[in-house]
Amino acid sequence: MKKTLITLSIAGLCALPLATQAGTYKETSVSNGGTISGTINFKGKDLPPKTYTISKDNDVCGTGERKIDFVRVKDGHLLDTIVYLEKVKEGKPFPADVGDVGDVGDVGDVGDVGDVGDAIIDQKGCEFKPFLQAMKNKDVLDAVNDDPILHNIHTYELIRGDAKGPKKTVMNISQPKPGSVKTTIKLKKGPAMKIASVSSAS
Repeated sequence: MKKTLITLSIAGLCALPLATQAGTYKETSVSNGGTISGTINFKGKDLPPKTYTISKDNDVCGTGERKIDFVRVKDGHLLDTIVYLEKVKEGKPFPADVGDVGDVGDVGDVGDVGDVGDAIIDQKGCEFKPFLQAMKNKDVLDAVNDDPILHNIHTYELIRGDAKGPKKTVMNISQPKPGSVKTTIKLKKGPAMKIASVSSAS
């Protein structure tokens, strides 16, 4: 069986939760397993963050401009990167701490994910946190809206695994103000998902 080591480093407009590649995976005990460790180096020109003008719901989203660094580089190393093995049909269980908000950054007042394997993404000040995280395919994504306005959350399955390739809508639903929407994520072809949101004061 061919096993390919894949490095994935992509970002959506606001955030990118990642799921394991689509397909059936059988969890089993592993007695002779190994580990992979290393550093992802960056070569080429590190482009500056993209700048967006905040033109809507300024009392909640703020004013002026917001800068988003989709490809972050530090000391020649590529940040926000997930490495995984492709075409693995069976193996040890998915790590319980992957997807834990405590491992991927501050998400305001949301707290810990709770259920093993579930992922949570928070919108506060019209900005997604965390920017990038991993989750298990067919687990539940809890999209939280901490803003006092209605947000419409739109997610896309990235068929090829990168933001510029073909994509397919996974969900496109309105979020309560404030409140949360829980959805089981089922990716069929791609290993990643991009998340975008539109706010509405109505």
